[in-house]
Amino acid sequence: MLDQLAQINMSIYFQTVVFIALMAIVIRLHWKMGSLTHMALCAVKYFVFVLIFIYLFLNWASDVNPSLRNSSILIMTLINLYMLWQVGIAAVELPYRRALNSCVEGVCTATDMEQAFSTGKRFYKVRYFFAALTSGTAPWHFLRGIAAERTRDDLHRVFIGVDSKASVFGSKLYYHFLRNQLAADKSMPADKRSERLRAVDTLERDPWLTEKTSVFLNNLLTAPEDLLDAGLKDSLIDEGKMV
Repeated sequence: MLDQLAQINMSIYFQTVVFIALMAIVIRLHWKMGSLTHMALCAVKYFVFVLIFIYLFLNWASDVNPSLRNSSILIMTLINLYMLWQVGIAAVELPYRRALNSCVEGVCTATDMEQAFSTGKRFYKVRYFFAALTSGTAPWHFLRGIAAERTRDDLHRVFIGVDSKASVFGSKLYYHFLRNQLAADKSMPADKRSERLRAVDTLERDPWLTEKTSVFLNNLLTAPEDLLDAGLKDSLIDEGKMV
């Protein structure tokens, strides 16, 4: 069987050329992303593959059993298939990283934010495609959930990285959300709407409440366990979900 596989355009030279080409493409894509930490982590991973590939090449070139030589070619083929998958992931990730950078470099526009959400969801759905197949739940539910969660976390991280008080998911978002909900509720009496708008304005003008709202939302996103003793336990007890 290995002999047959080795005959299907799987010569050692063909595999080597394909590996070098794929490695060059994936390095270029990661270089365009511009994150030094990201590039360093990827460099370590791909350096290991380079060492394995060199070992397989030397193993093939040595005077070993022909079946072992064919095994080397087969493993090279599998490595190249993996590298092809990595190229695909990096190609989808690049526009997402660019969209994230656009959100924090200069003035963030509505288009930048929409692009970040759409490209982020597409990237994470591709990245976790195989994980979704073995997740034990419906793959589309798994992908939808993890894509939304990771994109949200990335946006929160990049804004916090620029300014610890500049999270896109902070108190300002909460106040705008309340105003939009009030405007969208056409069944609400005008006097009630005005009263609640004044309450939102009062809440926004209070610096202590604004700060604590941002802290709450930040903990909810990054460290929900910190809320256990800050009200989460009491809330669950009130709801009858904890004793």
